[in-house]
Amino acid sequence: MPPHQPDHRTALTGAALIDELIRRKATFAAFRLPGKDALAYVQHSADLQPPHAGQQCFVLAPFDTGEGPVLCIKPEMILAIDEDRSTMSGIAERTDGPEHALFHGLDRTGYRSAVAESINAIRAGQLQKVVLARTIATDLGHATSGSLFQAACLAYPSAFVAMARTKRFGTWLGATPERLMSAAMNRIEVDSLAGTLPAYNAPGIAEAWGEKEREEQRLVTAEITDCLLANGAREVHADAPTVKRSANVAHLHTRITAIAEQHDALRLAAALHPTPAVGGKPAFEAFELIRRLEPRSRSLYAGYWGPVEAEQAQLFVNIRCMEIAGPRALLHVGAGITGSSDPEVECDEVELKARTWLNLIEELGARR
Repeated sequence: MPPHQPDHRTALTGAALIDELIRRKATFAAFRLPGKDALAYVQHSADLQPPHAGQQCFVLAPFDTGEGPVLCIKPEMILAIDEDRSTMSGIAERTDGPEHALFHGLDRTGYRSAVAESINAIRAGQLQKVVLARTIATDLGHATSGSLFQAACLAYPSAFVAMARTKRFGTWLGATPERLMSAAMNRIEVDSLAGTLPAYNAPGIAEAWGEKEREEQRLVTAEITDCLLANGAREVHADAPTVKRSANVAHLHTRITAIAEQHDALRLAAALHPTPAVGGKPAFEAFELIRRLEPRSRSLYAGYWGPVEAEQAQLFVNIRCMEIAGPRALLHVGAGITGSSDPEVECDEVELKARTWLNLIEELGARR
């Protein structure tokens, strides 16, 4: 039997396990919560259903839920990715048709123009902030989906690293520093993460950052706090901003805590999404501008995903991510635009964020 097609008795671990799940076109989500072991939730059916309170599942929410509902992968098999065990015997090979096509978004030139148009709209008083996204295509070279997942787990220990492969969305891989919401019993925590600088050039205290970044972060924090209060959360508290470093960039970060009914986790997540950290403010005007200026649907980019169990939910914003189709990948990156933004600086920022994955792809290629 060819080495890339192990039989069902072969004990697969790590990257090889993930790559075999991809080859079999399995419906699965592999994920590593910070400080935890990596797991894979495998569902035998290709059909995705909406999540329900108390159900164990992996949530998949697109950026624009007007284009499709929040769905989930319900595990009929749970695999410990780094354990040495025979795992393939219950997973059939599927024939879901061809790989998803990679539809490109804005390039640097188009992004610069879109940023300039957004700045004009903000200065004209039409909105306060908008987050614009672009795409960057790359060859994976010698890297595979599995090897990239494992490399990200090692390189970014504080990130939520996740991969999902479904017939509906294709294959997505992300390493995000941004938590949308965690819930344990009736206590919830939400991240306000906005404002970006190169890590080497970022002051260590929030007060030393520029007004553009601090304004952007204040807008996001206020919107999240107001949303929680409007949806019945109690004892809402926002910590003072701190600096959070993620790979080669740094962000301003505020932790927001609250009390909410235990069964409200999914409802609150839907109410919070999208925060101004990935959409804009006001939300309606920002959405209209995004739809007009971005030439493609964001799909899972800037949506949210993560595992949910009976009394816990860990949901993260899907940024620093890419779509994978065979040997090619399409990286999705974005930046928050305000009235004080500079188009060239924003273009440089998103390309710096793309290095989260481009560096790993290059490192894996250099090891061959």
